[in-house]
Amino acid sequence: MIYATPAPPPSRFDHAGLAAQPLRLLMVVFTLYAAWTVPSLLPRWGISSGGFLLLAGWVGLAALALPLARGRISGVLGPTLLVAVAVLLRFAALWALWGHDAVADPLIYRQIAAAMIDGGPMIFHEPRTGVAFRALYPPLYPLFLTGIGAVAGLGQGVIWLSNLAFDLAAAALLVRIGARAGSRAGGRAAAWLYLVWPTFILASPFAQKEPLVALLVLAIALRMTRLRADTHPTPIDGAVVGALGGLLTLTQPGLLTVPLMFGLALLPVVGLRPMVALAVRSLPVLLLVMMPWWVRNALVLGRFVPLTTTGGIGLWIGNNPAATGNWMPLPPALGRLPELEQSAAAAAVARDWIVAHPADMLRLNAAKLLRAFGIEQFTLVRFGLLRPALASGHPALLFPMLQGALLATLAAATVAIGRLRTLPDGRLALLLTLAIVAQLIVFDLWFEFAERHRYVAMPFLFLLIGAAMTTTNERDATRHNAVHG
Repeated sequence: MIYATPAPPPSRFDHAGLAAQPLRLLMVVFTLYAAWTVPSLLPRWGISSGGFLLLAGWVGLAALALPLARGRISGVLGPTLLVAVAVLLRFAALWALWGHDAVADPLIYRQIAAAMIDGGPMIFHEPRTGVAFRALYPPLYPLFLTGIGAVAGLGQGVIWLSNLAFDLAAAALLVRIGARAGSRAGGRAAAWLYLVWPTFILASPFAQKEPLVALLVLAIALRMTRLRADTHPTPIDGAVVGALGGLLTLTQPGLLTVPLMFGLALLPVVGLRPMVALAVRSLPVLLLVMMPWWVRNALVLGRFVPLTTTGGIGLWIGNNPAATGNWMPLPPALGRLPELEQSAAAAAVARDWIVAHPADMLRLNAAKLLRAFGIEQFTLVRFGLLRPALASGHPALLFPMLQGALLATLAAATVAIGRLRTLPDGRLALLLTLAIVAQLIVFDLWFEFAERHRYVAMPFLFLLIGAAMTTTNERDATRHNAVHG
């Protein structure tokens, strides 16, 4: 059964219209910045005619979202062929990057998992300082790698298959969320845009938690959009949202408040009492999911560590005179401290700087937000550090596609917001997108915050675009099926 979009309680306010105003303004600013920053990026990455061919190829693939949204590619065969194309694109990335290891987090995750497979503890030894970190990295993704690695190894092909599974599952959830928002075909269009996003394709051969994060966030959104104004959440609703929220926190602690933000955004649609009931039912389950991590940290570190020890370090990375939002090493005096002392000392230095330079802090974090949403170069930075090195010339080949795809997506999302605010069924996509963007700005921006932290918002931008492409006739058919299905 497809659930209809819940009818909002009587109100003289257009909540979706109000939500669209700040969201559209942000998208306009991000779009303008993405275009304005291109000349400053060219000296670093270059540009080539082959790059424009790749960009044109991506545009051609992305354009298939329109016939998907209009119902011209339907049934089973058409979408199945498109999924096959998405898989082949990822296989091409695996073939091109076979034997190249990424440094930083992808390498560290595999090292932690390999050590646990050999019977060791979950620990990361910082090679430059010799400090042993036992709770720096959230545990779920290393545990996942340990599980699959114990069975199939941690080779590049296994990592690629796991990322492929996460991406396909996330795409399937986008289709279902699209149906909840009033258009299954619009959800298919969003899923297609997700599957052909260049950054996600090029990252598929590497160990990374972002695909798992996207899957968990979309699963929470799907379950919460099941709620209606005239019904209370069931115990299963609370258990699912609580369990997913706990798993998300154990994967990306900064996103702990995602269910809260979705709940606040959906209040005009669902109402206060159902949301409070959902919170009461889900919170104990979330705490239960977190409990093993707390017990483990108390035993290993001798102290209650609710999330990870990254908080203080992330606050310093995000707030110091040289901060860009990207990871940067701590000063030697801080970097050599033991794990718990290091986090506390880094947080103290950051707080002192914020108190002494409040205006600089605000300007810095505004710049971090613009760069995170307006620049698509993390893939190029990662590729520049691969071992062994890639052949020269790949930045000029990839940069036009990466930055061009981001610019086109931001512009399309801006247009989509303007269209959806006038459509009754557009409110759900608008509110979900506002929630995830608000999550990043309210809770995550003030720490380490770069473009990879923005990736969690991309599925919702695709959802906006897919929903806005859908014709009125298809919406009417979907709503009829939702009511009578």
